[in-house]
Amino acid sequence: MALALGASLVACRPCAGRSGRALGALGTRADGGVVTHHRERRGGSCALPRGAPAGPRPLASRGAQSRQKGGRGSVAAEAAAATAAYTPTQWLAVALGYCCVVGSVFRCVPQMHRILTRKSVEGISFTAILSEFLIYSVNLAYNVYYKYPFNTYGDLAVSWFVLIAVLVLMQYFRRFDGKRVAAVVAFSAAWCAVLFSFALPLPVLSALQASSAVALAFGSRIPQIWLNWRQKSTGELSIIMFIANALGCLIRVFTTLSLTGDMILLFSAALHLVLNGIIIAQCVETRVKTAKMARGQQQGLSGSAA
Repeated sequence: MALALGASLVACRPCAGRSGRALGALGTRADGGVVTHHRERRGGSCALPRGAPAGPRPLASRGAQSRQKGGRGSVAAEAAAATAAYTPTQWLAVALGYCCVVGSVFRCVPQMHRILTRKSVEGISFTAILSEFLIYSVNLAYNVYYKYPFNTYGDLAVSWFVLIAVLVLMQYFRRFDGKRVAAVVAFSAAWCAVLFSFALPLPVLSALQASSAVALAFGSRIPQIWLNWRQKSTGELSIIMFIANALGCLIRVFTTLSLTGDMILLFSAALHLVLNGIIIAQCVETRVKTAKMARGQQQGLSGSAA
């Protein structure tokens, strides 16, 4: 399903302009990242109604024309005009996006501090961290490829660098086999080189982005939901952490709708919002049951004492 979603959300050919790069899954707009383009029909025609505007040219071609006409001053004036054209809703989305970026820094600091102060990485799965790094590389490359505003994916960039730091610390404290480390470094470097060189075709990059959301879901959230359901309890799970994650996903749904309109990113944020919401509901249910049991035991003790 994810592969089909990624492959189907390709840029409209007439909107690709002369920049040599297609606009995006649902497209970006040169005036601040606001979406204006659309999916392509099977026959190759644009999905917009006949006679509707095809949307602005991509940043590369517009920037080149501006430099030809008026140099840097024209580019700066165009950027200022684009920012001034933001609606109040979009300004709110920008502010919330930067709040997510700042929040991600504070969310990652405790984990790094714990590793450095205890000089240990016990309990941290190398495979899980490496998998997250590879998946986050896809997400980051996808956002950079389409030149989306930093406030729409800055928290992802912070997490990406933190994962690199954790992998380095795991090697420092655990001292893995040298051949294994060399193989992992070589593969990771090649993976990032392919992604960030933008050598992959657009349908492949879109399919990877859509698949990464599903991979993260099946790799972390869905197993946790299944375990909670099977045990009829959430144990020591922190409900606050999942509430914070859900709020972050909710903000990303809002910023995606307001600033980029990218349906693949929207699908990812909405999917994880739903999964975090299910875990929160399970945590609440566990706490309600625990409170009822404690109340019943207290009443039983009071009755026996009487």
